Amino acid sequence: MLPGVLAALLLTANIAASQEDTTPKKRLRSQAIVKGFIGGESHDSYVIRASKGRTMIVQISWRREGDNRAEFTIRESQDFFDSEPVKFGKASDNSRHWTGKIPRTGIYYIYVTGYPAAHYTLKVNVN
Repeated sequence: MLPGVLAALLLTANIAASQEDTTPKKRLRSQAIVKGFIGGESHDSYVIRASKGRTMIVQISWRREGDNRAEFTIRESQDFFDSEPVKFGKASDNSRHWTGKIPRTGIYYIYVTGYPAAHYTLKVNVN
């Protein structure tokens, strides 16, 4: 193999590996309150099992320090970097509150990010 081609392949493999989500997923129960600190390029990962027809409610709040903020997304993929938010549910209160009726029984992932950093409280309830 040509040295330039080999170098390009190794670079591509390193970029893909650097985007692999290896963040541990913390398992949540149907009623959970978790507190954390997040910032920079990182994210906290949570996983919850929910049954079809149930309603999931997710809320986030954070300690205000300057103009910082915390956000969450709900996805069906365990890979933060290679997934899109779920297509059901509705956000309100400037995306601090989300409610959705679960369309199919499964595992759902909640990812929390902070900009630039935030001490947050995440509340999750599945009725």
